[in-house]
Formats: sequence, C-alpha cells, structure tokens
Amino acid sequence: MRRRTYLIPIVAVVVVGALAGVGAIAWAASSDKPEQPRAVASATPTPVPTSTLPPFPKRPLTAQTRYVALGDSFAAGMGGGGEQGRCVMSDNSYPDVFSAVAGVDLITNAACSGATTADLLKRQLFPLDANTDLVTLSIGGNDLGVAAIASDCAAGKSVPCRNGISSALSLLNLLPNRLDQVYTAVAKAAPNARIVVTGYATLYDASDPSSKDFGIAAAINAATIGLNEVIKDAIDRQRAKGVPITYVGVDFDGHGIGSAKPWVNTAGYTAFHPTATGYREYSTELVRLLGRAVN
Repeated sequence: MRRRTYLIPIVAVVVVGALAGVGAIAWAASSDKPEQPRAVASATPTPVPTSTLPPFPKRPLTAQTRYVALGDSFAAGMGGGGEQGRCVMSDNSYPDVFSAVAGVDLITNAACSGATTADLLKRQLFPLDANTDLVTLSIGGNDLGVAAIASDCAAGKSVPCRNGISSALSLLNLLPNRLDQVYTAVAKAAPNARIVVTGYATLYDASDPSSKDFGIAAAINAATIGLNEVIKDAIDRQRAKGVPITYVGVDFDGHGIGSAKPWVNTAGYTAFHPTATGYREYSTELVRLLGRAVN
C-alpha cells in the first residue's frame, strides 16, 4: 500500500512530460509571450496496510438480491447504444448487463451522465435502504472534468488539453475527501449492502513513442491511473472502518483507442466512453467477483 503515497506525484511528472512535446508548438503559437506552466499539486492519501483490512464479505447472490446502481455516465451506459433520457442511459449499461447475467434484481439504476460526487449525494441515494443487498457505483471522473479534457486532447487543442490535465491533477487533492463522503453516505443509507466501486478503464492502447498521438495517449492514461489509485485509497480507508466495500478494475488492454477492435467510442457525443462490448467487460469483472445467482 505504501507505494500509493508516491504514485500521484509520479503520475503528474509523467503527464506533464508527455504533454510537453505535444503542446510545445501550439503553446508557443497561441501567445505572444511565454506563459508559466501551472504547478501540479500532489494528492497524498493516507495509505492503509493491506494486511489490516477485513476481507470483503462473500455472500451468494440470489434472484431476490436487491441491487442498486449509482454513478456517472460509465454506470448509466453512455456509449452502449440506444441512449435516451436526460441522463443519457443505455440498456447496455454494465448494471443492466450484470443484473441479467448474474440473475439479480436491479431495483434501479440511479446513475446519470455528467454526475459528480456532489450530484450523487444530492440526487442518487433515494433508492437505498436497509433492504438493499448490493450497490455498485462509478464516480469521480466528472469532478476532474475528464470528459472535456479527453475531447480537447483528441481534437488536437493542445493548450486546453494541457491546462485541463494539469487542473485535473491538482483537483486530485480534493477528491479523497469527496469520495470519503460518498462512500460513507452510501454505507449509511444501505447499512446491509455490499458496495462495489468500479474503476475507469484506460482509454488508449500503448502506442509507438514516435507517433504523433503518443503524448496525448500517455497523458490521459496516466491521469486515469492516478484517478483509480485515489479511488482505491478511499475504498481502503472505508474498509479499515469495517465498511463492506471493494474495488473492481476493468482492463481494456488490446481494445483501447488505437487498437484494431476498440471497446471505446472514438467519435460523437459518446466519445471516450465504453461501447456495449466494453460494458460487457465491466459486467464480466463483476460476475468474476460476485458470482451468479444461486437458486
């Protein structure tokens, strides 16, 4: 666990270094005088030794398992196809796919595209109660503005791209407390539920360092890794308090942007979100952790 204390500063160095080459020409052309680069603050969440954490409880799923999903666009299924409504939800979201595959009762998917930690606390806790058995959630990315950043970077907007990622890295300092508030509130509202937090899959495949997109890909992937590590640390702090919560990472290795068969949308309003296949991979990881319903 100690390694996480130093990971965010390392990620900051990787991101700034990767973007330096990408934005140098456009940065110079955009201003008559040099602009000083933003300072990148370092998030230093308190690590919790893994050996002190209680195990995540194992309970068999049944057709009566009451399941509630919370979160942002990754939980709403944006990019999965057939999106509709104000929250841009898809029936191919990982909560929908998981509930069908695992055979559990999805009471509601309260997730909404664009949701931040504050939005979740204000608008998404209503379906939770003492009868809730399982909660999944995906949250944190919009607190950092990752969707807009990815869009700017992919569009070749070097200055907004570099500024956005620098700002996101600085905001990582605020995220641990926000996540603590969310996880505490969910556990309080659903005191008998197991809570599973899904991470964010890295968007780009590893590419040739000589390629023109390498800096952007490396920077966005590094920022995503940093976000996931902050989420993991917040989860471990909750586990240390006895909260039955755990993290599930999702690996799109070989299927990111730049691969022959990406599991990530690359164009349109759903860009940088998983495809239906990508969401099925989220479901697969949940089944691997939780199993399927036993009659």
